[in-house]
Amino acid sequence: MKRILFLLALAAVLLSCGRNAYTINGIFTTDDGTEVYLIDTDRADTLAKTEVRDGRFSFAGNVKDPFYAYVGCGRTRVHMILEPGTFTVDIDERVASGGPMEDAYMAFHRQFYQYKREQRAEKAALADSVVRANPDNLVGALALEDLAYVDTSLFMTLYRQMSDRMREFRLVRNAFKAIDLQNRTAPGRMFTDFTVLGGHPDGSDVKLSDYVGRGKYILLDHWASWCGPCKAEMPYIKKTWESFAGQRFDVVSIAVSDKRADTEKALSQLDMPWHQILDAQKIPAEIYGVSAIPHLILFGPDGTILARGVRGEEIYATVAEYLNKQE
Repeated sequence: MKRILFLLALAAVLLSCGRNAYTINGIFTTDDGTEVYLIDTDRADTLAKTEVRDGRFSFAGNVKDPFYAYVGCGRTRVHMILEPGTFTVDIDERVASGGPMEDAYMAFHRQFYQYKREQRAEKAALADSVVRANPDNLVGALALEDLAYVDTSLFMTLYRQMSDRMREFRLVRNAFKAIDLQNRTAPGRMFTDFTVLGGHPDGSDVKLSDYVGRGKYILLDHWASWCGPCKAEMPYIKKTWESFAGQRFDVVSIAVSDKRADTEKALSQLDMPWHQILDAQKIPAEIYGVSAIPHLILFGPDGTILARGVRGEEIYATVAEYLNKQE
């Protein structure tokens, strides 16, 4: 009898393991022996590592509750919702598939980013429907995090409808904090000063107030050497600087989340003849809620924040509008 009970208990454990089991079959065109990691992004915890052989790798294990993970090495990685099931992760193409939640989120993600940047209403409507249908799982949480960069007001509304568990999901929590900071540093508010130690190109300390609040309109450009969209904005910033720079207007670029040597190398290659602040790292995120770059802020002569998030042709038009008001 005891043996039967033991076997039944063992069978239950094995069945449970089967229900919770996951397998990741990976593709990565790289050298044999390259290490690939499976990371729990919410906890910044390394769960497993393996090596690539003949362009393939694999992971296997058990997962009780779905969580957000990434597979890869360094910046070469693929994010995914890890849940029971069999996944294919193609690091070359930066895609993952196989789990119901992962596939559902990726279907949303592809449609969301098919809309152009100007189609904010369409993006917001799509995210709204997905988040409301998934208030207590990672599909809704990740869709809500995508929405944070499109419609902050709707984000805050939907955030209050998410479960407590999903509100504590790191990406959602960080987006909430960033938006809260943005609201406190929104147009109409006075600028908040900060200091970047050694942030001047000559190595001396630099304050935002060295430029802002001194009688000029200042366009503050947050960027990084690794950021392609930031570089794509440079022609618009340069056009604005060349048209208006002088006693009433100037531009300051501030490098964030970047290595100083990489920033200096990029500056030697790019045509950015205006003021530079280096090595700011996460300071603008902590003070102004800058959670994605490029991000531009226009300050008035007295330091009042006039506009945030202008892009492309909006940069020139916005600066011209304010300068013309003062003529």
